[in-house]
Amino acid sequence: MVSSNHIADTARQLPAALRRIEQQAARDAAAPLATALTDAQKTVTRQWLQLTSPATAIPSPKALDRLITAIKQLLADAFRGKGKLAADTIRIAAFNSAQLSARQASALAAAMSGEPVPPVQPVIGPEAAAAAEAVPAAVDDEHRRALALLTTASVTALGFAGVTGVFNRARRAVTRIARHAAVAVTSAAAHAAAAVARAIGPTTRLLWVAEPGACPACAAYAGHSVVAGRRFPAALSLDPRRTVFATAPTGPPLHPSCRCWTIPYSPTWPVDGTPLPALLRRAARTERRA
Repeated sequence: MVSSNHIADTARQLPAALRRIEQQAARDAAAPLATALTDAQKTVTRQWLQLTSPATAIPSPKALDRLITAIKQLLADAFRGKGKLAADTIRIAAFNSAQLSARQASALAAAMSGEPVPPVQPVIGPEAAAAAEAVPAAVDDEHRRALALLTTASVTALGFAGVTGVFNRARRAVTRIARHAAVAVTSAAAHAAAAVARAIGPTTRLLWVAEPGACPACAAYAGHSVVAGRRFPAALSLDPRRTVFATAPTGPPLHPSCRCWTIPYSPTWPVDGTPLPALLRRAARTERRA
């Protein structure tokens, strides 16, 4: 008979693995655009310095028009195809997350139940797919917003700071790519764990495992369980003044950069020691107090 402490300790290790997958996915997915924007900004800086001097802080009107046209082209080149490339990278990371989650969830369920788990072919699920599919539109949106700042009036008024502001705005696309990567990776892990639970049987539950150091809301869900396919309670939080989510979740992620997880669980499985839900609840609350 397996120890509940062993199961809890093992289950709480996966969020760290999800964090590593997510961070690598964010870097890989955003790197092509980030590099292209850096190169474009260096080119623009050189051009600006060639067109200005201590006596002329702003290029002449004709030179400024040509520079703005050049910046628009550089931005177009930097953004071209980067949204799709990022989305493809995120899908691969989500599949890796689903594979890891299915493997770990199956191993934990087999250890608790004492029975082999039916094989599950991991897929990333609709939430992770939607997060990846939304990336090109998000990237295009930031491109448009950056271009909206690039006007003769704004650059004349702000000088080179106006050009810098355009590139700072464009880099918000990098942040949005990272956010989509985080949602996709955790959603894929949750979907795979739910698939394992359904494969075991219709009454198998999903038990919420909060990541170490979870926010007050996620920590409040630790130890709660529902039958796979049903929703967890709404609006749980250890601090009702913060991070209260009104919609009842089907599972993690509860918010962007949430790395909580769910595992298959049944109170009838012969696990030795303190009941697993109580252990997970205690660990999450202890960490919040610390």
